[in-house]
Amino acid sequence: MIAAFNNALSHHGIDPPKRSVYLSLVAASPCMALAALWNQGDLTVISASITLSMSAYLYLRLETIQNRFRPAWAEEYERKLRELMAQLACEGLSAAERQKLLSRVGDLKDRYHLVTSSQVTYRWVKRQAYAMLVIGRLLRLNIR
Repeated sequence: MIAAFNNALSHHGIDPPKRSVYLSLVAASPCMALAALWNQGDLTVISASITLSMSAYLYLRLETIQNRFRPAWAEEYERKLRELMAQLACEGLSAAERQKLLSRVGDLKDRYHLVTSSQVTYRWVKRQAYAMLVIGRLLRLNIR
């Protein structure tokens, strides 16, 4: 499903989200799950603990899961970067056009952060996961 979604996005020219959006979604996902449990009336100390623990384990393995897709992402990034660099190499560009292209290159690097600087992203995700694990364990301590 993820691969099909990725292929559909790349064929339509839609780039992945920027690092800040990606990290915001990582932080918000467990909160959305907890909010859904609360909305259904199923939020208990046990369900909150399980939700946070499972989210944490998923996040700790996120890099391994996404490594499968990284070569395709890298290929797409390189293709788009080559296109932008070819446009930059054209003579007769105005200063405004050149600045716009340079801005797009920077934007592309931020959008393909899982290719260009994945360790920065995964370090933050792992910190988030460890915090969720601690909170989940503390919740389990309150059950006994």
